[in-house]
Amino acid sequence: MARVLITGASGFIGGYLVEQALQRGDAVWATVRAGSDTTRLRDPRVNLVQLPLNNQDSMENMLRQLGRFDWVIHNAGVTKALDKKGYYEGNLGNTQRLVQALLQSETTPAKFLYVSSLAALGPAPENREAVQADQPPKPLTSYGASKLQTEQWLESLPSGFPWVVVQPTAVYGPWERDILTFIQLVNKGLELTIGTKPQQLSFVHAQDVAGAIFKILEHPEALKKKYIISDGKSYRTADLGNAVKLALGRKRTLQIKLPLLIVRPIASISEWMGRLQKKASPLNREKIPELAASNWQSDVRPLLEETQYKPMYDLNQGMAQTVQWYKKHGWL
Repeated sequence: MARVLITGASGFIGGYLVEQALQRGDAVWATVRAGSDTTRLRDPRVNLVQLPLNNQDSMENMLRQLGRFDWVIHNAGVTKALDKKGYYEGNLGNTQRLVQALLQSETTPAKFLYVSSLAALGPAPENREAVQADQPPKPLTSYGASKLQTEQWLESLPSGFPWVVVQPTAVYGPWERDILTFIQLVNKGLELTIGTKPQQLSFVHAQDVAGAIFKILEHPEALKKKYIISDGKSYRTADLGNAVKLALGRKRTLQIKLPLLIVRPIASISEWMGRLQKKASPLNREKIPELAASNWQSDVRPLLEETQYKPMYDLNQGMAQTVQWYKKHGWL
């Protein structure tokens, strides 16, 4: 049994990390912000902690009281922000303060696992068949750039700090809300995709992300390395829609492909409205290059070979389980 601290525990992936840690029999401390939805953290075995990631001194005092953890999974992060500063403060800044608090309180864990993103690497270069962890990183968004800079900062730490980084591809599953919008449209008979050129894509179910993370934590040689997480398969643009239709039992939809020339002004308006409402929009001008990139197939072989990680779901299986959950819980 390990003592595990999980940041961002009330979030989408965080809930899966907590659930899997409990199933393993680990002692779990889950960090949340004041006012967070703790619906998924009601198990009495979960120790809830309001760890102020924006205040290093307060974290130092709290960590001294909590004691040393075997593993710290730093899952908290900012995926949507009003400006670049928001991404860097929420991803790089919070990570720096947490790590410094661990060092200063002398509670450095046996492993510090940072949940980054495939966006930190960017799409596969023309000379590679898939996105690989050792490729020259070229993030296309401020979100990806902030994740990359956080990774680079961890790499710059003294040799004794036990970091490891995971870079999940597009994550879906119960509790997720972005792909849910696409599923809801397909359920109404409308299959809407952005861009007219086919893409190579990769996906992973959130339960498999959690499974991979614990495999990495258990593996003694998985230190100071970066691992891409996906289900190990390559998909085309149409495969997502086909998986959703299969899960819904729907044979036909009205398929509309929006050219990027049309999407760009829509993204600008969405971004502008978000700023007026002080609410970050999931569709903004920075997302256009990601949507236009042709190859997001990811190379997960190092993870498979080194840790014996085996995904439970491919896209069809995972989407069937996800859609069933959405229906059962009234989300669909």
